[in-house]
Amino acid sequence: MKRDCSEAQAEVYEYLDGEMGFLKRWRMKRHLRDCPPCTDGFSFESKLQQKIRQDCVDDVPEELLARVKTFIRQNGPTDTSADPNAGGSDV
Repeated sequence: MKRDCSEAQAEVYEYLDGEMGFLKRWRMKRHLRDCPPCTDGFSFESKLQQKIRQDCVDDVPEELLARVKTFIRQNGPTDTSADPNAGGSDV
């Protein structure tokens, strides 16, 4: 397997989820255009992800939704994006 293929396979979900920057996305598109085996694998993963999004949807219980809304109303939304220790990592 070529290095480009290994990278493409490792980054397929980042690509599918729209989490890549412009240059990285462009490189992935170019690789998929030129590599039929990776294109087939990408097509499968894309269809699988779509199927999961369509069929694996759970309804949130009303009681839980009410509790979360009450908590947010009383405490305000929590934004941990500026907190380097959010998530419990001490690294």
